[in-house]
Amino acid sequence: MVACLAMALSGFLTFGDKTQGNVLNNFPADNTMVNVARLCFGLNMLTTLPLEAFVCREVMLNYYFPGEPFNMNLHLLFTTSLVFSAMVLSLITCDVGTVFDLIGGTSAAAMAYILPPLCYIKLTTRSWKTYMAWAVVAFGCTVMAMSMLQAIGKMIRGSFFSFLLVTLVPAFPLLVYIPADCSQERATSSSVTDAQTTYAY
Repeated sequence: MVACLAMALSGFLTFGDKTQGNVLNNFPADNTMVNVARLCFGLNMLTTLPLEAFVCREVMLNYYFPGEPFNMNLHLLFTTSLVFSAMVLSLITCDVGTVFDLIGGTSAAAMAYILPPLCYIKLTTRSWKTYMAWAVVAFGCTVMAMSMLQAIGKMIRGSFFSFLLVTLVPAFPLLVYIPADCSQERATSSSVTDAQTTYAY
């Protein structure tokens, strides 16, 4: 938590309200150290996806086909579906901050505020503490709803919704679309480069 807080504060104190969801996008593309950090971030994602896909695939197989012996066709079907869906989501959005918003608004809120009090309520007898636990659950549900609404609103106001419309309309198969988020990221990177050049002079 301390490391995450230090990274968040350093990014916000440097770029202010221009800080993007992925703070690396605020830096110019020709910065060697930042490119090394981007490479490490990509390698982290490369090794994280198989682990997450493994857990998700096992849960789906145990839920939909409990007690079934190993089936290579089902194994390939679920693995391909998970990897393909992740690839599609990564191609249609440039702002990883939206993904972080959705993850933080759902899984993080559930793990921090909803599931632990529910387990406590299930395992203990009714007392004044259980009412406090229900209050924490209500607070977690409120945080989850507000975070999800803000993330969805951000996607609709941005280029995510427009990009989906363009890609789903068959009348424009050759239309080349540049999402606004990508343009903003490149514009921000250019402004940072210009600012650094001016400061050097």
